Amino acid sequence: MIWGSYAVMAQNKETNTVSWSVAGRLPLLAGMQKQPGVAGPFTGETNGALLVAGGANFADGAMPWQGGKKLHHDDIYVLEKHGDHFSWVKPKTAHLRQKTAYGASATVRGGVVCAGGETESAAGCKDVFMMRWDAKIHDIVFTTLPSLPFPVANAGMTCIGNTIYLVGGESGGKPSNRFIALNLDDKNGQWQQLPPLPVSMSHSAVVTQSNGKYSCVYVIGGRSANPSGISTLHNCVFCYDPRQNKWISLAPVGDGIHTTNISAATAVPVGDNGILLIGGDKGDIFHRIETFNALIARAKDDKEKGRLQAEKLNLLNHHPGFSRDVYLYNTKTNAWEKTGDLPFYGQVTTTAVLWDRHIFIPCGEIKPGIRTPDITMGTLNGRP
Repeated sequence: MIWGSYAVMAQNKETNTVSWSVAGRLPLLAGMQKQPGVAGPFTGETNGALLVAGGANFADGAMPWQGGKKLHHDDIYVLEKHGDHFSWVKPKTAHLRQKTAYGASATVRGGVVCAGGETESAAGCKDVFMMRWDAKIHDIVFTTLPSLPFPVANAGMTCIGNTIYLVGGESGGKPSNRFIALNLDDKNGQWQQLPPLPVSMSHSAVVTQSNGKYSCVYVIGGRSANPSGISTLHNCVFCYDPRQNKWISLAPVGDGIHTTNISAATAVPVGDNGILLIGGDKGDIFHRIETFNALIARAKDDKEKGRLQAEKLNLLNHHPGFSRDVYLYNTKTNAWEKTGDLPFYGQVTTTAVLWDRHIFIPCGEIKPGIRTPDITMGTLNGRP
């Protein structure tokens, strides 16, 4: 079943290295009057199709600070690519086995591996599975993989060859520094503990790229929730060297002059030794909102509490949207530069997918509580 076919929408706008456009928007499902999009979906490319599955939103139209209820989803969307056109195809199996958001996902040879995530009843889960699109039968083929050794959400995941690496996230109500790997080529393989990440944090961008000699795992930025209610935002960059089995600290995120904290950004490898870091939350307003929450909890009377709530509401209602900055990191020179600006709001709490010479950023959050149904596409103009 085809929901609709799309040529690439919107005018192409270029950064120094990427032309940005919209490849499509999530289609309406039965009973929907408007498609709000989702944050935290599983996503990846398999057999000529982009999969977008699960995620969460506030579909009743009320933001969380207005009493809106977060809704978790199990819907699976399949976007097939035909030259310059895209079409949404409804699979026979159109739902995950449970409603899940903020899990980790990565594209491997056999499909899209999905791990962990937040469910309706738990802040983290251990489930791991692979989704593969089979166009002949118009369906998703699921493979159950070994469960995680601990429940986690908001972790990052990538692969080197057919080995999956999962790092960081939130587990047991705290940020995690755990780093584990699963070799998919080993039929009896189980998750293996690796050296812990130097910082316990979630919402990091995690990507594989060559250090100039061989592939390594790069973890960029992130945030750490604290008991005080005020999170720590990070600008750190770490590289896991699989041959030395250790983490290496690298130059912090920045434009070459100033460093910047960043979390919930997306990233993809480009060329032989580049990493594009796209969008993200720099944390300035995030910290102010957290500070308001802490002050409201300690307010001495209803009058002070009401004033603080009004100031917080004004801040939320006038949020400018998440960062539009695009940064480029060179793994050989260990140097950062700002390479452009997005022509739209930055999309956070989602995963960028590199597919041929295109970057796909499916849905995500563009302002606090506000999702987008857009499937953004960036076309690489040249290898940085």
